[in-house]
Amino acid sequence: MQRFGIAPKFSGIAAVYGIPAGWLTYRHPDVFVIRSIPYWGLAGFAAGLLVAGTAVYVKSLRAFNVAYREGRLVTEGPFAVVRHPIYAAWILLIIPGVALFFRSWLLLPVPLVAYVAFKVFIHEEDDCLRRRFGQSYLEYRFGVGELFPRFHGKQ
Repeated sequence: MQRFGIAPKFSGIAAVYGIPAGWLTYRHPDVFVIRSIPYWGLAGFAAGLLVAGTAVYVKSLRAFNVAYREGRLVTEGPFAVVRHPIYAAWILLIIPGVALFFRSWLLLPVPLVAYVAFKVFIHEEDDCLRRRFGQSYLEYRFGVGELFPRFHGKQ
């Protein structure tokens, strides 16, 4: 598995939907722009998602890069909350923030497309991590949610 994991796969699939959706919104704003909610409301919420997503992404990327250089499994910081916080930042915060910022009905499904693609490919990354880190990864995997935190103990 490469350093970037499955990111190129799931983001590529999301882009196959997102780029035409963005283009259609640009070409036909009268049809695809959300007008029922004031723009300041959408932009404010989008800004909050983008700020939170960027913070999670940067913090996660820093922790990942240190652990990657050291050849160890990262389980602290954002990785103590979810196993894939870098992907979570994009799928749950940054992409929805961008969709809301552009007020596009057509862009709203992009996070769902990215999530479905993530679910299709994540087993590849999990298998690679299991082979590399063995029982340590299996215990970590059992105790920490994939993209969403587990609030009620181990599942």
